[in-house]
Amino acid sequence: MMKTLEQLAQQHGLWRASQRPLMAELPDKQATGYAAFDQRLGGIPTPGVTDIISDFGVGELRLVLPALYRATGKEIAWICPPVGINAAMLHQQGYPTENTLLVYPDSDQHALWAAEQAARSGACQAVVLWPSSLTIGQVKRLKLAAEHGQCAVVLLRRQQTYSLSLPVDLSVALAPSACGVTVTVRYCRGQWPPAPFTLDWREQWSALVTWPSSADNLLAFPPRQQREQA
Repeated sequence: MMKTLEQLAQQHGLWRASQRPLMAELPDKQATGYAAFDQRLGGIPTPGVTDIISDFGVGELRLVLPALYRATGKEIAWICPPVGINAAMLHQQGYPTENTLLVYPDSDQHALWAAEQAARSGACQAVVLWPSSLTIGQVKRLKLAAEHGQCAVVLLRRQQTYSLSLPVDLSVALAPSACGVTVTVRYCRGQWPPAPFTLDWREQWSALVTWPSSADNLLAFPPRQQREQA
């Protein structure tokens, strides 16, 4: 057994935790501005690929926007957004709309091609893509493109499309909670995933959070799982 392990180590097929130089190969991360997220995960890998799995509209964009719109002057490419990007909201939050690029390809294949080209070009600091499906090979191409163009690629996927582990740098699942959103880390390159935690948005997004409420005529909306079983 020891001989086999030594052979694997000599062929670079085995990594020892004591090999600190390998940690330098981990991607840099851009802070999101949410302390609970940044303290546990460091932020969004840049360059790198981040996979966010959630129902639509639970706060996935509010999580990544501060990390994507950095003061570099480069473009943010939004590819196949399911709804129109609210320019007034971006402007109100201080994000430059002139650096926003919207791309609406006519097929999933063209969307992936556009995302790869944008990430590789060096003209974009971030690419946000809503894919209907992904393969391991497609994600590897996006990852290489992100590294080449020094770009952050964010994949926003619905829960129904999640089927297998992909070679991303960070994978998280989001679920709505009473005071914000609960984050479950599925994978984080270079560290053990922390336990699920909640981002409290009552300070940053008080208009979108109604809990706790002093009203006595409100009933809590049942979770999606209970609705489906009803």
